[in-house]
Amino acid sequence: MLYILLTSEYPPEMYGGIAHWAKNLFDTLIHSNHQVIVLTHRNRKHSKLKVTSTDNVRYIKGHDWQKFHWLYRIPYLLKFLLTHKNVTLIAATWDELQILHKLKPFFGFKIYCSSHGTDITKHVFPRKEKTLRKINTIFGSIDLFMPVSQSLDRLARSMYPNILCKSIVLGCNVNTERFHPEMDTSKKSALRKQFNIDPSCSLIITVGRMMAVKGFRQVIMALHEIRKTIPNVLYMIVAKPQAPEQQRIQYLVKELGLEDHVVIQNPVSNDELPKLLQMADVFALTSEPVYYPHYQEEGLPRVIPEASACGLPVIVSTTGGLREAVIDKETGFIVRHGDQETLKKRMITLLNDENLASEMGRKGREHVIKNFSDHSMTEKIFSIANAQL
Repeated sequence: MLYILLTSEYPPEMYGGIAHWAKNLFDTLIHSNHQVIVLTHRNRKHSKLKVTSTDNVRYIKGHDWQKFHWLYRIPYLLKFLLTHKNVTLIAATWDELQILHKLKPFFGFKIYCSSHGTDITKHVFPRKEKTLRKINTIFGSIDLFMPVSQSLDRLARSMYPNILCKSIVLGCNVNTERFHPEMDTSKKSALRKQFNIDPSCSLIITVGRMMAVKGFRQVIMALHEIRKTIPNVLYMIVAKPQAPEQQRIQYLVKELGLEDHVVIQNPVSNDELPKLLQMADVFALTSEPVYYPHYQEEGLPRVIPEASACGLPVIVSTTGGLREAVIDKETGFIVRHGDQETLKKRMITLLNDENLASEMGRKGREHVIKNFSDHSMTEKIFSIANAQL
């Protein structure tokens, strides 16, 4: 069997969740002695970093990749289809299958399609019937659906009745050797000093793109009340400053007088991210649905299990698939989005009760090892490789 992985984001060192998903899928299939080819985009960043094609990863140039990625891939795809009998295309999103899915009746290959969030949610609103029909047609050709969360599976099936195949919810994998707790308090203090953070403060952290859907302002509004109980509290937002959310955050921070309690930290590499998580006391991601410029709802952000793997208790909202990474009242707390009173109480509880926070962090890491580690993800991927569809 030859697996051809279609993703426009690769390798993970240059991108986010989709690239990590693709790399783990690639590595697992390779290590289980399957043939795998990645057909991905080559842009200027690849050239600067001198990233080149290999026998298994083909970086393809294309002037307007977003619109014509199918055209640039066809010569490579036809070569493999003509020289291999058993071929399966694995697409990171439905978009990677545009036009290419029409080749299926002629070559008889299988199609597995993943979904990571925005590729589905952005079409909830505004509704464009022509686009919805096109996506529904593409989904009608797939043999296996691989969303990252159960909530995304339900949403996609409610929108696209042509999804009649089986689903395997892959979730997201975490390298639990890289993401681990820092038990040495002196090292934790040193990490804080490295990032100019007071070693004695109570530190809440959120990691994510600077967009309204991430719900940063929900935590900031709760922080206004939390500091009355815990004066030395600090909220670190790890995100690249980006308009207009940056301006909204700055305005709210100033309005609430929280200039000394909120800090924006530029993103770090995935190799460095554990340091930021290890030095924090609580991880929070209070995402909320957003309808402008299009509907956005979280799939299952990788950073939640990454935080749990580092031994942090986590607080998440009920938006999208966030709750699927948390066992409520065991590995953290699930708070209905917009419920400021409960959010405030849960944060104060964790910041004031070190033993509870530590126990939730311990159980959280156990939960990740069992359900979100590379090993657990490997088992799910093997089930794909061996699926008799």
